This record gives sequence, structure tokens and C-alpha cells, in this order.
Amino acid sequence: MTIVHMSEKGQIVVPKDIRDKRGFRNGSTFCVRQTRSGALVFRPVAGAPQKDLVDHLLDMKGIEIPERRIHCPPRL
Repeated sequence: MTIVHMSEKGQIVVPKDIRDKRGFRNGSTFCVRQTRSGALVFRPVAGAPQKDLVDHLLDMKGIEIPERRIHCPPRL
């Protein structure tokens, strides 16, 4: 078992051997939840999609989008 400490800013460092083994890098995101027993569970979350729906449609053959207007950011 590895013991980690929280910084004054509330940051907890994931040990290097775990980061290397799991492929965590700067900017990796995690979902944090507390179980009924009080344990904290950190799970990695896949990053935000690199393309929105319109970009995916533009990549498909035979689909034409005559005008692209984005009035608000895509919902995630």
C-alpha cells in the first residue's frame, strides 16, 4: 500500500509507478465517488471527443452540409 498526502491546494499525487502502468498523463481526467462505507473511488474517464457531430458527418461520403453555423458549443 502506498500512502499519499494532500497538498494545501487539495491536490493528491498519483505515484509514478501507477501513472506509468496505467498510462495516466498530464490532463488525465477521473470520476470521483464516495461509497456508502466512506471509501473514495477514483476512475479514469475517457477524454472529450475530438470531433463534434458535424465533423463526423463531414467525414462520411455522400453527406453534404450546405452551411455550418454553430451558435453554441456542442453538448457533452
